[in-house]
Amino acid sequence: MKKQLNTLISRHVVFAVSLVMILTAQMDSAAQETVRDRLWLWGHPPGVFNNQLRKVLGKESTTGPVAAAKDLGIPNVIHIRYRGEPEPPFDGYYQPFRDLKKAYWSLVGAHGATSPEERDQVFQLAEKNPNLRGFILDDFFHAQPRGNATDSLREVRPWLAQNGAVFPVTLEARPPEKEAVDGVTLTQTDWKGGHYRSRAVEVDLSEDGHLWRTVAKGTMPDKPAGTLSLQWPATTVSAARIRVLDTLDQGKDASCGFGSVAFTLAGANRSFGRWRASASSNYPGHEALQAVRGIVPPDNEPLPASLSVAELNEIGRRTVRGESLPVMAVIYTRQIKARALPHLNAVDQLCLWTWRPNDLKNLEANFEALERLVPGKDLFLGCYMYDFHESKPLPVDRMKHQTDLAFQWLREGRIKGIIFLSNGIADVGLESVEWTRRWIMEHGDEKLN
Repeated sequence: MKKQLNTLISRHVVFAVSLVMILTAQMDSAAQETVRDRLWLWGHPPGVFNNQLRKVLGKESTTGPVAAAKDLGIPNVIHIRYRGEPEPPFDGYYQPFRDLKKAYWSLVGAHGATSPEERDQVFQLAEKNPNLRGFILDDFFHAQPRGNATDSLREVRPWLAQNGAVFPVTLEARPPEKEAVDGVTLTQTDWKGGHYRSRAVEVDLSEDGHLWRTVAKGTMPDKPAGTLSLQWPATTVSAARIRVLDTLDQGKDASCGFGSVAFTLAGANRSFGRWRASASSNYPGHEALQAVRGIVPPDNEPLPASLSVAELNEIGRRTVRGESLPVMAVIYTRQIKARALPHLNAVDQLCLWTWRPNDLKNLEANFEALERLVPGKDLFLGCYMYDFHESKPLPVDRMKHQTDLAFQWLREGRIKGIIFLSNGIADVGLESVEWTRRWIMEHGDEKLN
């Protein structure tokens, strides 16, 4: 009898252990994520890029973010408010988003637009929708919104002289009050086809605003966005000017320009207000004032952003459904600087974007620089499926290069997700989009360790 009882107990123990093992395996299997679970589509209201697409492709996009995500096999959407659309309250617009696994919603929208009223509306939306799992800060750095989110933003453009300019061409800048100036950094233009590139330059200073003396000379690099830095002994001035003596352009329409002009100040009494500027020749829409950045701030001066660090901290303290939701900020490769740290330290996640496709060759180095800048921060990689810099389709080899790296980093645990941009170009027959669709079909259901 005792032997039978022990046998019965042993069988029950074996059965219980087996049941626990089966349930544990099922739970582990359910918890194990796939590549698809970490894919996101960058979303806008339908048709936001149609003006550009009509000119380049003769086509328009009509699909919304949720429909495009489903078509591509992507379960998650990061949605960005674009030039005041959609209008709050967002409940009706959000209805299709309830079918998604996860959604993020912009607290800072396209072009850096935001307002306290808009942010309150977004938090109210999150309270009502359990699948809204985080927030996004788009175009976060360098954007200078004026007033409400629906107000237009000042668009910063390079200075360009008229076609067929007569040299020398002069750009004159005046600080708000006399300043001790000891240098300038000139950035070459990044115009299509290499046009409007300056070559030989001279810097003149005026202490009284009338009499000038030359303090520096140099030659601009013949590459897009190349820089030339010139220094001289600190001089208190009322005005400074750059004389462009000739150009790297060819032909009768040869001209010149600067992507930016940034003066540096000597001494501890620094002013970072914008300088006034004028030029002897301006191409309409690209006047000198738009290129003068004022003063190059010191390394400990935070990058200008749509929200202050204090505002970010306040957002971080707000809870939704009793928990804190992550806040993700957009950062471009050119913004990977120590000056961004005060804001970066106040957010939970970052998504890295490469604006110029030619810069994708440096993606590994740029990503490693971001990892060093913010060790331990949750990172995502943004992948453009269209060349918005040059307004043309993105070559498939560029699409493959960035996606292959993202896939590698996702499997290695270096990034938390891959973001593809966007529904606004997903239905116009781009090869890069079709390649991405096939890639998702091939790899989406692979398990992540």
